[in-house]
Amino acid sequence: MTKIKNCCKKIWVLFIAILCICSFSEVVSAEEYEGLDVSVWQGTVDFMEVKSDGKQIVYIRAGYGLSEDTMFRTNSKNARDAGMRMGFYFYVTAQDVSEAKAQAEYFASLISNEPYDCRPAVDFEIFTGLTDEECIEIALAFSETLANKTGETPLFYTDVDHVEYLWGDRLTDYPLWVANYDVSEPESIGAWDSWVGFQYSDTGNVNGIDDNVDLDRFTSDVLLESSDTELPFIDVAQDNWYYKAVASLYDAGLVKGVSNTVFAPDEDAERAVPVTILYRLDGSPNVSSESVFADVSSDSWYADSIAWAADNDIAKGIGGDLFAPDKGVSRQEMAVFLYRYAVYKDYDTTKTDSMERFTDYDLVADWAEDAIKWAVGMGIITGTRSDMLAPDAAATRAEVAEMVYRMMEAY
Repeated sequence: MTKIKNCCKKIWVLFIAILCICSFSEVVSAEEYEGLDVSVWQGTVDFMEVKSDGKQIVYIRAGYGLSEDTMFRTNSKNARDAGMRMGFYFYVTAQDVSEAKAQAEYFASLISNEPYDCRPAVDFEIFTGLTDEECIEIALAFSETLANKTGETPLFYTDVDHVEYLWGDRLTDYPLWVANYDVSEPESIGAWDSWVGFQYSDTGNVNGIDDNVDLDRFTSDVLLESSDTELPFIDVAQDNWYYKAVASLYDAGLVKGVSNTVFAPDEDAERAVPVTILYRLDGSPNVSSESVFADVSSDSWYADSIAWAADNDIAKGIGGDLFAPDKGVSRQEMAVFLYRYAVYKDYDTTKTDSMERFTDYDLVADWAEDAIKWAVGMGIITGTRSDMLAPDAAATRAEVAEMVYRMMEAY
């Protein structure tokens, strides 16, 4: 009887274990994100409205052939401003391997200075005039070249018919984004083990977009890994728009929290914070001179950073021997610090953009104009809305991390 009880107990434990495994698998496989993909055909998109309509990920067309989508930069900026996760896709028009490689290099160059959270995607839809083998060779050449140029494994987008009858197992190194409309799940994924993107409609209606738009579901496998380091901060989650920036800077030893477990992303950053980040980014060089500011004591945690910044004309005081290290840093001050750092490092600062598309551009101080034009041109600073710079507004700790990260990505 005891043996029977023990046997039954073991069977029951095994059953519970199997049940837990199955339940866990269902939870993992159910981790999906609602998304969409847009191009010039959608016109001006209000991404704030798109996000409020429940969309979490947007794929933006960067270009096609050797041409840039005319809404690419605007869509990228506005989606980032709205705090959406985003990726870029490219419409392949190549008719041979040589053209495929050239177009992949062009795509990589388009997105090289744009921050993105999701794997770049290869949109392959042109089959006319090509044999099956030619299609496969072109798709492989484009995907391999793109992976080499970006350092990321791209998604491969195709429709359900071609996933079933054309690609075989030649493209399965690249995660699948499959189009199959008016069904709840793709009817086929061919030789792939699973899909990471599923475009289920091309006639979707989403707030913030006047015309029809493609609707998608994505799994977490479309997301890029931001850092190998697990963040200790309880207030920084992977779905926060600033996660990638905070994770990357933390991994590089450039930022810390206000405590061991709190980053305080929404708190205003003090003027000493960006200066210290840039000092660490420069390798924390030895500082021989003492601070020239009366409100910066030699034993403060930011003393060396501020002395270094003053020595190299990266940050100056507010007048009257004062630096105001504990005062909130404004968005235009932040742009100036970054701009002066770029000049100090002899980076190319010639890429600029007009401020006049912002309704409050006249609020930018004269001393910050060059820095703001550069920061806007480089995509380092964006508006608090699509049409407002808010130059005098305090920059939050999350915004500071994001701006530094964008500069690092750009250079």
